[in-house]
Amino acid sequence: MKAIKIPIQPHSHFHFGEFKVDGNLALSTTSLFAHSDTLFSALVSTYADAIEDADAFVEKFINENLKISSLFYYLEKNDQTIYLLPKPIFIDMYSPRDGNHKLRAAVKFISLKVWEKGFGANEWFTLDNKEYRFIQNNEIVITSEEFKAFGLNEKDVLFNVVDVPKSPIRKSDEKEAIYYQTDIEIAAIKGVQIGFYFLTEADCTENFNQLMQVANIMSFAGIGGEKNNSGRQMDLPREVDFILDVNEPNNFCNLSVFNPSGQDELDNTIYQQSFFRGGNEYSSSEKVKIVRMIKEGALFSSNQVKGNVPVIGTDREGHSILRYGKAFLIPVKFNDYGNN
Repeated sequence: MKAIKIPIQPHSHFHFGEFKVDGNLALSTTSLFAHSDTLFSALVSTYADAIEDADAFVEKFINENLKISSLFYYLEKNDQTIYLLPKPIFIDMYSPRDGNHKLRAAVKFISLKVWEKGFGANEWFTLDNKEYRFIQNNEIVITSEEFKAFGLNEKDVLFNVVDVPKSPIRKSDEKEAIYYQTDIEIAAIKGVQIGFYFLTEADCTENFNQLMQVANIMSFAGIGGEKNNSGRQMDLPREVDFILDVNEPNNFCNLSVFNPSGQDELDNTIYQQSFFRGGNEYSSSEKVKIVRMIKEGALFSSNQVKGNVPVIGTDREGHSILRYGKAFLIPVKFNDYGNN
């Protein structure tokens, strides 16, 4: 398993739109990170724009010659890296009502080291807590060792969610002379590089090298709703081995959005939250479909689930509009920690 790390320029803006029934509301909310289907779309669009027709490239994802996770955050200082992962859903499902459950519910990300230590989340906010520390307004949990090694402060943040005034290209009405878009604004931490990363598995060196070529171009082209508006935001990506060491794992969690290919795969899902994903009608010659996806952090009993890449419509050039819903699973040790 490889991680592709993409450094981000401080103060860069990204907009990762979420599906809204009322399309006019889509700009007023943003995901905190790019889901795997958004990353897939960005890679495919980059390939089609900069290299050639992307049909063969897309088939590699459908056939699982290439697999990708969602796009998460990392921190880097000297030769050390803190990889952030989505909080597993079961933590909220089993959160004891001990006065700290609302604090646990506010957590969005945990570090790889916290993942490896196991999920004693009932210990995160205790008075005698010495193993865990928090940044990003208590939204990110890391180990005390990581906190100290990076010289972090509890007030440090990786990003802020901001509303930015925009002016449309065409002004058909005075009331439309300005609108607001919700963006992720990357912060700055002294001496620390903030970046995006995604995990990938490829069945051969040729396919991995092709993915790296596209990721290099994407670092210039950008990703998300702000990719052409703020200059270059991302530096050249680099690959590193991603080492995960979970003691006695007994289940699996997904690090991508997941669209089950059948009832048998859905039956392997123990705990999950779902949301709707769609497409942009302005790029389509017909109304695009809406599909339900399982969010990152769901708990699975098996790593044999594959997922699906549903067709949700056809664009104006006659190409299929796809939503990437393949599973990207990593091991986890699941405990009913609320009863420990």
